[in-house]
Amino acid sequence: MHAIRFAFRPPLLSARPMSTAGIVHNGALRLRYVAWGSADAPAIVLLHGLRAYAHWFDDFAATAKERFRLIALDQRGRGGSDWAADKRYDTDSYVGDVASLANGLNLDRFALLGHSMGGTNAVAYAAANADRVSALVIVDSAPELDSRGLTRIGQELAITPARFESRDHARIFLCGLHARASDQSLETRLDWMLITRSDGTLDWRIDPAIFPLKPDSPERSWTALRQVACPTLVVRGALSDLVTADCADRMAAALAKGFRAEVPEAAHMVLEDNPIGFEAAALPFLERALPMS
Repeated sequence: MHAIRFAFRPPLLSARPMSTAGIVHNGALRLRYVAWGSADAPAIVLLHGLRAYAHWFDDFAATAKERFRLIALDQRGRGGSDWAADKRYDTDSYVGDVASLANGLNLDRFALLGHSMGGTNAVAYAAANADRVSALVIVDSAPELDSRGLTRIGQELAITPARFESRDHARIFLCGLHARASDQSLETRLDWMLITRSDGTLDWRIDPAIFPLKPDSPERSWTALRQVACPTLVVRGALSDLVTADCADRMAAALAKGFRAEVPEAAHMVLEDNPIGFEAAALPFLERALPMS
């Protein structure tokens, strides 16, 4: 295990990178994805967390697209992807969607980067597809979650309105939940977490059938982690209330080729809280792990 720590640099507000969007299918389910960078560059599939969307990776893409082909998936029931008709929102279903994305875009070999729930899905896919995954980055995701973070998420869900009377009302609410996010990141949240109705009110895009959550058992998650063969970076936000430093250390030790990084001034939403600190952790690892064309 190799531990890495980085000095904090405050987030900067940058222009959103140019992207292209497309659709792949897992059976009848339409899955939207967003892509940046050259099709000839090493590919990285990006998987967001529980209540997020593909454009959550915009800031990371602004820098990383110069070196990599980035493909972010709106995971089922979120963003621009369909709600699952069978209401299946479990790890096996998410992994099937990643397989449909990889096959639909003819990705023979690629890296995976997943945050939170996306980290769980990335580990599960990598464990079962060693021949296709060249590197893995797990961002503030773990087999064992701190009760403090679980309590916070439960409280957030309990106070979340079913809809908002205006975009301004929604902005105020999201700002309260994501105090470290830039103004630009908050606007992207408004665009992709919510949909505006004809009367001006805003509803959530996320499928209510996702709740209550159906997490994997710690035993299943640890087993999958030990089966990952590729170089893997475990990234933790130094202020995270969901992943403890001890658990992140044990994850890196359990991996065949595990590395460990801590991003300062970042809580669970690592890429939003300190985007430059995250880039300093993830990009050198990816550049070493992936063959550059």
